[in-house]
Amino acid sequence: MEKIVKNLLTILILFFVWANAASLSDSINQNISLVNSANRDKTVKIFHDIKNLYIKAIMDDDKNAQIAAIRGLIKCSKILHIKYKHYENELSLLLKERHQKHKVVRKVSTPKKYTAPRVKAIAAYKDKIIIAFDKSIDKKDVAFFELNGKGRYRDIFDIRAKLFFKPKKLSIRNIQEIRISQFTKNSIRVVLQNKTPINSILSVERDRIIIKVDAPHYKTKKIKSYTKTYFAPKVSTSKIVIIDPGHGGKDTGAIGYKRLREKNAVLKIALKLGRYLKQYGYKVYYTRKSDKFIKLRDRTHYANLKKADLFISIHANAAPRRSQYLSSKGIETYYLSPARSARAKRVSAKENSADISSMDYFSKQVFLNFLNREKILASNKLAIDIQRGILKNVRKRYSVVDGGVRKAPFWVLVGAQMPAVLVETGYITNPTEATRLFNPYYENLLAKGIANGIVSYFEKNR
Repeated sequence: MEKIVKNLLTILILFFVWANAASLSDSINQNISLVNSANRDKTVKIFHDIKNLYIKAIMDDDKNAQIAAIRGLIKCSKILHIKYKHYENELSLLLKERHQKHKVVRKVSTPKKYTAPRVKAIAAYKDKIIIAFDKSIDKKDVAFFELNGKGRYRDIFDIRAKLFFKPKKLSIRNIQEIRISQFTKNSIRVVLQNKTPINSILSVERDRIIIKVDAPHYKTKKIKSYTKTYFAPKVSTSKIVIIDPGHGGKDTGAIGYKRLREKNAVLKIALKLGRYLKQYGYKVYYTRKSDKFIKLRDRTHYANLKKADLFISIHANAAPRRSQYLSSKGIETYYLSPARSARAKRVSAKENSADISSMDYFSKQVFLNFLNREKILASNKLAIDIQRGILKNVRKRYSVVDGGVRKAPFWVLVGAQMPAVLVETGYITNPTEATRLFNPYYENLLAKGIANGIVSYFEKNR
């Protein structure tokens, strides 16, 4: 008896040595070779054996074995009249992946994209204007011309650079008016204006341009000799902002005046907001960049994966009844908290309706009662800065209603591990506001206002 046991153990050891020695692909091919002479019952057994070997191939990350196994599964499926389309799709993907892996990739050298210098600061002192940049600038990057006539003299400088802030009124000796602004995408314009001829001299010192007004011809009121300097907003390139254009795809959001759709308006505003934030130096990601449906909980999950510092969701409001279409207007910014007012409950119900399953997933009010108080406070501060930034920028050209900063249980904000707000950019059911929401100039004002609010928040909460 003992001898028989020893012999069996020896046979088992030899079997395992052989099994390990044989490759996974060989084992799969051996099974496939048996299919042609097998009856239905044996084919079913072979099918399951190949499936187990396929799982092992995935675990071992053996692509060749995976391809062999899928071919075997397709062959067995055809004999057994089982659906095999998904296996063919998987095989196609694996073959394509293997082809790309072995494909010779030729590196094509592309010229480096030119990035215009950024203005860091602008100073006015006695008879000089000093403009500082983030890198060296050349005199050939400056174009100068005069524009004179009708008792008005102007010296104009076009500088190849970018300006991401607007300095307040600048004053130097003997010049009536100074204007500095972004003229084109990659150039800023400096205008000196007087009632008499101007004699301006420009010099370049590495990363600075100095414009000096010499030999005054017009006596203006005395200017104090102290330096007045305006600095660009300080931003950190390490900060990550997730921008979430609301709705998308099958979820149109609110449908307003002239059948305009919320999902289209907010996407354009969100993309413009992203461009401003990138210019300011932030890293930006979008939950969607096209007309695509994304579940509410997947949006903040994406933000958490990116380890974002802020989550900004962009929406447009809608009046609950036709009788309120004209009276309902204004810009509002919300942060996550259990709803207190009937208005907050109504607005949140509209935005939450696209993904009811997410409400069950987060256990509704029970979840809200355990929200992180510190995150709520940070979101409240962010909402205040963004609301203020929007109003300040938009009101330069338009009269808008301040809907205020409010709290509501928006499920798109639930689960965010960073300060998160939802901006209602206006009422799409109001004819005036709906038309503005699809006006590129107005969209830019909204986007820049939100961006300025974000910059302000980071400056205050370093």
